[in-house]
Amino acid sequence: MIWQQEGSKGVLELFSRLNSFVLQKRFALRVLFVIILFACACAPAVFGQVADKQNGKSTQGPGHQEDSSEQHLDPLGRSTPHGTLVGFLQAVQRENYRDAAQYLQLSKLERSTKGEKLSRQLRGLMDEAFVGRIGAVNDTQQGSPQYSVPSDRERIGEFRVNDSRVNVELVHISDANAGYIWLFSSSTLTEVPGLFDQLEEDELEAGLPKFLVQKQILNTPIWRWLALLLAIPIAMAISWTVVALLRGILRVWLRKRTHPLLQNLHDSSRLPTRLIFTVLFHWVAVQFLHFPLLFREYYQRLAGVLLTAGVSWLIFRLVGQWAERERAKALAGSRARSGSIVLLGQRLLNVVVVIVAIFIILSIVGFNMTTAVAGLGIGSIIIAFAAQKTLENLIGGISILSDEVIRVGEVCRIGEEIGVVEDISLRSTRFRTLDSSELSVPNGQLANMNIENLSRHDRTAFRTTIELQRSSSPEQLRCLLTNISTMLEQDPRVGRNILRVRLTGFGESSIDAEIHCEIMTANFNEFFAIREELLLRVIELIAESGTALALPSRTLYLNRDETTEQKSLSWKQHQRRTGT
Repeated sequence: MIWQQEGSKGVLELFSRLNSFVLQKRFALRVLFVIILFACACAPAVFGQVADKQNGKSTQGPGHQEDSSEQHLDPLGRSTPHGTLVGFLQAVQRENYRDAAQYLQLSKLERSTKGEKLSRQLRGLMDEAFVGRIGAVNDTQQGSPQYSVPSDRERIGEFRVNDSRVNVELVHISDANAGYIWLFSSSTLTEVPGLFDQLEEDELEAGLPKFLVQKQILNTPIWRWLALLLAIPIAMAISWTVVALLRGILRVWLRKRTHPLLQNLHDSSRLPTRLIFTVLFHWVAVQFLHFPLLFREYYQRLAGVLLTAGVSWLIFRLVGQWAERERAKALAGSRARSGSIVLLGQRLLNVVVVIVAIFIILSIVGFNMTTAVAGLGIGSIIIAFAAQKTLENLIGGISILSDEVIRVGEVCRIGEEIGVVEDISLRSTRFRTLDSSELSVPNGQLANMNIENLSRHDRTAFRTTIELQRSSSPEQLRCLLTNISTMLEQDPRVGRNILRVRLTGFGESSIDAEIHCEIMTANFNEFFAIREELLLRVIELIAESGTALALPSRTLYLNRDETTEQKSLSWKQHQRRTGT
């Protein structure tokens, strides 16, 4: 029993239309499951970093040893270069310049006399003239070795004002109360007043109404927040224009050339590309608004997350377009790549994209990915033991598809069941049996089973046994067998390679004859119709030969035994007759 290629295409197309929504939901659940497993794997490292930061601790590099009894936890978070920089920016953002002065390398007299003023000037330079990345600053107690920088110093960036270039350095010192801490070095602070005087007043603020400049939200003038919000629709409009222009140019170029990859990009990149360009244009606009450095750092992280999501979305769309094109090629010819392999490859690529996107987002947010990868190794061992069957099914599915044992839309015999392959997923393979029930077999189990692919036959075997009455004479049997053989030989739909009509033995209440031949069709419904016609013709030939089909029957011979009393009476009568 096999399907023709056209029948297989029709079944697959119908199944795809009816179940596309269900498959999307199931795949979304599988991706969510992978994300949960991945999060569990990274949890030891991620939560370890969070706990360390909350406790004022930092991750130590390999080989670093320090007596725990001598460690001091600085309440201001100055134990690391990153903690000093972020702590100072948070303090000045709250306009708490007294606490901000605690991050400067000043004597007690200098801190009390000019600490707050110097903190204000340093804040202005950090917001207007600092060049560097907060996320790139080292977050370990010992700092990081840098070329031409002393071991007790950390260079975190530089100030650029007009033609002046001044390095921003932190110094590692010992404090009687807080232990070893990092502070803005005195050499950097010496240059702050002169650089601050070179800063030019914002000409845009000078031309705005005073209430827009004086009114502040989170210590930022309200006009900047309004400009930030107004930049969103402007960036969207510019991105829409740019994407429309690029699509028009690409459409004109594709009229003269045929390039599948660019065609896929043209068909699927519109919405993701708009998101990417919108984020980029809005990021450029924010650079001209001169927001505080700490806000710009958080904004850059948010923009990085959105860019990662946009690129991942674009890759999802491109992979989906590629998969649809390859599945169409697989259905176009019998020697093309299997559509099932393409489907599995699409899902694996999507899972890889999700995992890579999670890594990138964690890195953008600020987690130490070296520690996260190390924690991933420990979590992977746990997952390997907890998901043995899942991995077994995944490998089994890859093995099945790589060998092309079965394809979506083919008719197969799995054990005692016959059905159409509807879907080959990461975990299991689903069949639709002849009674329209759904059969799901795990791929790990399916890889070890005997699978008979009925769709790859070019003909269908027809075998049946006829049970004839035992009262049939040899002449009737010979006539019947000859007539059936002649009927099959004259039928063009019956193959000549295998054609047997022979007596095979005696049944419980019949004489058995077997018919074995091949029906020259690859259509499932056509085979049933031809078989029905041949069986009806056999019934007619049985009636013409003078015999009939056997009916189950059994002959019983009953014998009535005498009772013990009857036997005793008969023995006494016998004795009287004989006189004994």
